Amino acid sequence: MLTDWIGIAAGLAAAGLSAWVAIRQKRIEAEVQERMLRLERDLRAEEVLTRYREPLARAAFDLQSRLYNILRKDFLGKFANGKYADEAIWTTLFRLAQYFGWTEILRRDIQFLSFPEDDETRRVAQLQSDIARCFLDDERGLALMIWSDEQRALGERMIVSENGTAYCMGYSAFRDRCEETFAPWRERLETGLADEVALGRLTDVQHLLCDLVERLDERRVRYTRDLERA
Repeated sequence: MLTDWIGIAAGLAAAGLSAWVAIRQKRIEAEVQERMLRLERDLRAEEVLTRYREPLARAAFDLQSRLYNILRKDFLGKFANGKYADEAIWTTLFRLAQYFGWTEILRRDIQFLSFPEDDETRRVAQLQSDIARCFLDDERGLALMIWSDEQRALGERMIVSENGTAYCMGYSAFRDRCEETFAPWRERLETGLADEVALGRLTDVQHLLCDLVERLDERRVRYTRDLERA
């Protein structure tokens, strides 16, 4: 009888051990799979950022450069009258819309990566988020306040596609469509730029754009050596 109980106990112990091993094995397999998926997301995020690093850096650099010239070089005052007055506003709007355009293109790709954990991608995304909040913050007044939906809408109007690849239209195409598509934005921009309070918003945006360019061009290959904060 005792022998029977010993056999039963040994069988139960063996079964329990087997069950524990099976559960442990499944847990390890799940953890390995999760690590692989995380690694795959990180690699995908890095690939997306690499693809758009140059055009986004260029768009951010061009916009911050124009803002610096407006804030510190009296860009608009110099061209307020004369044959370049119209282009001064349109090119400023183009640079703003171009930045929102590349931001929207990057956002569309990144959003499908389930909040990637790649540090570089997260830092870039955080700076873009800070810039977006700087534009939509009503504590800086209403001049040049652009809600997040409006930022996306302006960016979407800049996006064109060719052979399945999305990119921002150039200035020539922008000018062809400016009166039809972008005229209301021009009016808002002109009104905002005439408001002294809005200059504080633009100063903060310009500084954040400099931070973004520095993040995208850490090796200082193209842009960061030319940056000046307003």
